[in-house]
Amino acid sequence: MHRRIVNSSTYRQASLHENPRAAELDPENKLLWRFRRRRLEAESVRDSILFVSGRLNPEQYGLPIFPPLPGGIEEQVKYSRSKWDTEYGPPGRKRSLYIYQQRTLNMPFMNAFDALVCDESRPQRRASVTPLQSLAMYNGDLVNREIEFFAERVRKAAGEDVEAQVATAFEIALARPPDAQEAAVLADLVRGGEGSSSSASGGESAAGTGLVALCRVLLNTNEFIYVD
Repeated sequence: MHRRIVNSSTYRQASLHENPRAAELDPENKLLWRFRRRRLEAESVRDSILFVSGRLNPEQYGLPIFPPLPGGIEEQVKYSRSKWDTEYGPPGRKRSLYIYQQRTLNMPFMNAFDALVCDESRPQRRASVTPLQSLAMYNGDLVNREIEFFAERVRKAAGEDVEAQVATAFEIALARPPDAQEAAVLADLVRGGEGSSSSASGGESAAGTGLVALCRVLLNTNEFIYVD
């Protein structure tokens, strides 16, 4: 059944499909004359951020993982060392499928994007659009940490040429080249913000604040977390 659904012409239509007559007769798309734009699930959003930074651990199978949590909140619910054993290295960057599920503690980033919470039964996962999602993608701990590595990855691949950096960042994050307007505007952004020379491991990007700003912009586009 799944194979028939995903191979159907309806499923493979783009959400940007234009049909004036269909839009007039069925503006809410109840008859599925086009694909409905869909936001990635919470797990896919986190995995995508780690992928573009080049730090996603592709290892399969094994024990549950304990990624870092913001503000040390894991310490507030511990009653023994066997609870949330935070992993800062590669094991904590495996795919979100492996994140440990604890009723008294859930990752705020995942909750913001409607990840399932194991403290109750849900027949269907909800799909919301909230300001918290934008804040998490713009200034959350996960994004702030991984965006430095994304910027450094771009610089290593593209060198010091700003236009090449913009093109490389687009290919990594959005799997397409920028159009002329995007390339011009974002190249100006990179040039206007260059100047940092600190190490990425120290909390500031060795790639420069302009390149970090470019990477932050790309992670905050609808194109990064929505499927058209």
